[in-house]
Amino acid sequence: MFTIRQALIGDLLLVRDVGIRTYQAHFGELWHYKEELDAFLAQDFAVEALEKTLQDPEVCWLLGYEGEDLVGYARLNFNSLLAPTQTTGAELQKIYFLPEYAGRGYGQLFFEQVQQRAVERQQPMLWLEVLQRNTSAQRFYQRQGLSLCGETCYTSAQGSIGIWYMNKAL
Repeated sequence: MFTIRQALIGDLLLVRDVGIRTYQAHFGELWHYKEELDAFLAQDFAVEALEKTLQDPEVCWLLGYEGEDLVGYARLNFNSLLAPTQTTGAELQKIYFLPEYAGRGYGQLFFEQVQQRAVERQQPMLWLEVLQRNTSAQRFYQRQGLSLCGETCYTSAQGSIGIWYMNKAL
């Protein structure tokens, strides 16, 4: 059975572990050098940074379990600015599953929970960023009612990565 619950400060190491594991699985190939990937993960999932966001009322971390196993997570930022439209709403910053748990319908359940949290917080819209090359994620979000509303490009030592902004009114 799949269950979702909000992460608490005591879940910090769980969030860190599943965050690093899912990032490596989904985006590891974008990095040319393992050392650079490791440095990014050490910063992005630093204990201090996670501690701050887990205590921030404007951030909601959700954990997804299959039975007793933590298999995915989501991070939702409230009152977050969507640059192309200059409006604020709930930003779905992260929603990832361990690869072996993909394709089981959990993404749909997670998305419904994310959307419910955004509505409860009276957010006027839900928005996110998705890689332009990740067409399967784009199709999933379109099925949830999101549409393209802008684009950007992130440039790093790894090269340039095209990003679509997607949103929906709540």
